Amino acid sequence: MIVRLRHTPWALLALTLACAAPQQGTALTTPATPPPAPAAETPRPPTFRLGTQVKPTGYKVELSVNPKQEAFEGVVEIALTVSEATRQVWLHGNGLKVKEATLTAGGASQPARVVTESNSLLGFLLERPVGPGTATLRVAYQGLAPAKETVGLFRQKDGDNWYALTQFQPDDARRAMPCFDEPGFKVPWQLTLRVPRDQRAFSNTPVDSEETGPDGWKTVRFRPTPPLPSEVVAFAVGPFETVDAAPAGQKNTPVRIVVPKGRTAEAAYAAQATPPLLGLLEDYFGIPYPYEKLDVLTIPQPVLFGAMENPGLITFQMPLLLARPEQDTLARQRDFAQVQAHELAHQWFGNLVTLAWWDDTWLNESFADWLALKVTGQWQPSWNMEAARVREQANAMTADRLVTTRRILQPVESEGDILTAFDGAITYDKGNAVLAMFESWVGPERFREGVRAHMRKHAHGNATAADFFQALSEASGTDMTASLSTFLVQPGVPLVTMGLLCEAGAPPKLTLAQRRFLPVGSKGAGTAEQTWHVPVCVRYGTGKQEARACTLLTEKTGELVLKGATGCPEWVAPNADARGYYQVKLEGDLLGRLTRGGGKQLTLPERMGLLGDAQALMASNELPVDEALGVVTRLLPSDDRDLLTRALGMVGSVRREFIPEALRPKYAAFVRHTFGDKARALGLQPRPGEDEATRLLRPSVVRVVALLGEEPSLLAGARELTRKWLEDRRAVSPEMVEVVLQLAAVKGDAALHQRLLAEARKTTEPAERGKLFGALGSFRDPALARATTALMLSEDFSTLEVTSGLVNAMLSAESTREHFYTYVTEHFDAIMARMPHEIGGHMPWLGGAFCDAEHRQHVETFFKERAARYPGGPKFLEKALENVDLCIAQRESLQPGLVRFLSRQ
Repeated sequence: MIVRLRHTPWALLALTLACAAPQQGTALTTPATPPPAPAAETPRPPTFRLGTQVKPTGYKVELSVNPKQEAFEGVVEIALTVSEATRQVWLHGNGLKVKEATLTAGGASQPARVVTESNSLLGFLLERPVGPGTATLRVAYQGLAPAKETVGLFRQKDGDNWYALTQFQPDDARRAMPCFDEPGFKVPWQLTLRVPRDQRAFSNTPVDSEETGPDGWKTVRFRPTPPLPSEVVAFAVGPFETVDAAPAGQKNTPVRIVVPKGRTAEAAYAAQATPPLLGLLEDYFGIPYPYEKLDVLTIPQPVLFGAMENPGLITFQMPLLLARPEQDTLARQRDFAQVQAHELAHQWFGNLVTLAWWDDTWLNESFADWLALKVTGQWQPSWNMEAARVREQANAMTADRLVTTRRILQPVESEGDILTAFDGAITYDKGNAVLAMFESWVGPERFREGVRAHMRKHAHGNATAADFFQALSEASGTDMTASLSTFLVQPGVPLVTMGLLCEAGAPPKLTLAQRRFLPVGSKGAGTAEQTWHVPVCVRYGTGKQEARACTLLTEKTGELVLKGATGCPEWVAPNADARGYYQVKLEGDLLGRLTRGGGKQLTLPERMGLLGDAQALMASNELPVDEALGVVTRLLPSDDRDLLTRALGMVGSVRREFIPEALRPKYAAFVRHTFGDKARALGLQPRPGEDEATRLLRPSVVRVVALLGEEPSLLAGARELTRKWLEDRRAVSPEMVEVVLQLAAVKGDAALHQRLLAEARKTTEPAERGKLFGALGSFRDPALARATTALMLSEDFSTLEVTSGLVNAMLSAESTREHFYTYVTEHFDAIMARMPHEIGGHMPWLGGAFCDAEHRQHVETFFKERAARYPGGPKFLEKALENVDLCIAQRESLQPGLVRFLSRQ
């Protein structure tokens, strides 16, 4: 949530750098009398990948950085190996102005003429050929650290203080230094920072030395790193303060939380949670934490990522990492712990062993997500991380149902492919779900042995997904490559149809069939013939006896014999503990048997999975909407937070546009009837002695019942609490502030709008400002909605900050959705001029919230050319248009069932 400032170019910093010692190795041969060089060498830039003719073996980087100034200067020395004679060296650089470049080989130096290619490549052309052997390329250059961007080297302001920070993943190290900016080039780095004497500097390794000069600057030299790819090199400069946590792990690694000036009191929970999580990860990998220290550093204002796993210097968005004790929430703490476990898992899987190329990004991220759930659950068993796993799996399946979805293992062949490789629902959530499924299939112990063998074999190097699968296969005694690959190389979710066959004289069996799940209106009918190697595991029982059976469904049809069953089972749970990545369609009366009595025989993940299957089948019109909503009513009432939250999500998936106008009051009455007692019992404020599950449940239930159920007592109570909160922040519990403010705004007037806006201008807390923008986006009055959208170009706030706060609130309601979309499209160029460039490709997503042909046409027409300007933009446009198409089709197909259901209410 950066306040955007217009910058006047500052004078570039003076820089005095000493030459590094010559690199050791085989000298490059240079002819004693070189042939005359042509006037110019024709550049032959790489088409995309740099190639391996010239490779780095180490870097020495010295940068002069003043966070108050946009300009910075640097010198980089890159030790090289050259496999064959060449007169060109190509590497990455973006937005850098090279002042001087020299290549040294065999004791002789020659200047290099610099050429640029697109925005990403720097070429260094030589007068005399060099190679094979070793060389050193020295480049002195200038660059900018803009306050608008959130990648490369950028700057942010917190209060009166400026900070310089880095975010290099996936390919933005090239904005801070000329380098070989691909993950396969993994070598040691030695970093030196020249900074103003009143600033502190941090990087991946501990400080080796620090000297203050007479010019008011100090030189901070860091210890060399072990081999690292450029994307996880990191540094930060500013008036930071540190909070010491307990030493962690087998080596008593020092741990610090690094915070902006004056915020040490906000780091208590991060300092408490980090050491035990690191220790649990050491136990899982069987390898001590691989780096010398662990700093966890705060990024003061919002960026387009939550956290980043730089070895020894993990970075976090401030609202996720820090919180004032009196304003902290259980949800924030749990979110931090899970994200921190993810980033810590990367210290091994990603940093110690690095992917060879970006097409294996899925494995890096999904493995860290999968292991984060495991170790967070070990640390806090009461948090029930199995339910969190099912929620993430459901999120993946929702995205994976689209015909335009990407497959997990997507070849990376362009800049746009790199960005889309970090797709949250597929790369993270689906990959996580697939790993969890196969871990359950082969057993946790054998799976862990495969992970450990993989880490030992490739430590400090690079590896591929194929290497990982080989390690798993060897440890488990099962060739997992073929089965795993069916989920990696083709998109989509398997739909497994399951029937029960009980014949006299034979054990009961399940008949199985698989095809791709496709929602109604999908244009991908031809893809329904896909098949996977699906590990299908079921639980079944009669009376107090129950058993488990599994099979690998590899063909379109199959069967699973329930050996040992005494008679026909009374019930069959079709996806044991919801570990399988597949939707289920139950034939006959199997669904009725499961939901009879509230599904008490099912585990919590199985009940959540059953709701997910019902919602999916409703979306494909294979389960009438009235029957699907009936599953909700049969599984409730329940006091389980996770089940209630899943049920709320399913009911909320029935969009208002699907419901005829005359029946909307009956739909609100259904929501109140189903969840109203729970919402009214919970109320808007916690009570003494409540457990954590109750406190976490309250915001979700109250929001749905107040908005979808139009519960007047909750809306009135929220208005009264908001009035009190504006006078005293202690009047509303931290967990409920966001919900209370948004509910108050729904029918709020201009006076309330002005009060909330004034508070947003006044507060210095990004987290509080985000809640206020969410409330401002919730006003339904058309004039107030227009006033809110105009804030996106206000000089009082950054456009990124405002848009991030408004987008979910304004797109969720029909009336404000129109205002928001219209304002964005009418002011698109002005908005994008104030936004980070990398967000441009995501903008078509705003149009995916509509549900009519007229808006679909406008979205397609407006964004077709504009999306092409940004990496990944055309793909996001495709997805947005498909979402609109599916919504239109579902509105038509679901209405008859909705009418039947609501007419009976």
